[in-house]
Amino acid sequence: MPRAKATRKAEIPTVKKLLLVLAAVVLAPAVVVSLVALAAGDWRTIGQTQAGDTVSVSSIRVLKNNERLALVKVQYKEPAELPQGGPFVEMRARVRFNCSSGGASPTSEWFYSRDRSGRFVVSKKATHDDEFGKNPEGGFADLVSQSVCSQNK
Repeated sequence: MPRAKATRKAEIPTVKKLLLVLAAVVLAPAVVVSLVALAAGDWRTIGQTQAGDTVSVSSIRVLKNNERLALVKVQYKEPAELPQGGPFVEMRARVRFNCSSGGASPTSEWFYSRDRSGRFVVSKKATHDDEFGKNPEGGFADLVSQSVCSQNK
């Protein structure tokens, strides 16, 4: 009889471990989806270009020497042919702004197109762009620079 009690005691931690693993497997995807939704909702629309393209910023960080680092997103009203190619429906970039000189230099850029099923796909990545935000790309540089440099925290 004492052997039966020992077997039951050994089974209880195993059942608890199984339930814990099952809960983690079920809840993990829900947590990931909610975090992605929160990150996507962080974009703040700051205006439009003359062509009607929507310009948004996110994750502004204040750096030393009156510099800022921010994510910039431009949603083109119509698919755009840019110097980098095209047609692109959206551009996202991580940009360093020098608020003293007014300069903006992207450290990374991603250009998005739509595939045949209508999903966004990264069709081009760039790490250097001398024409960032100037007229060939939509003329949004001043709008973004003013918005980002007005942030104090």
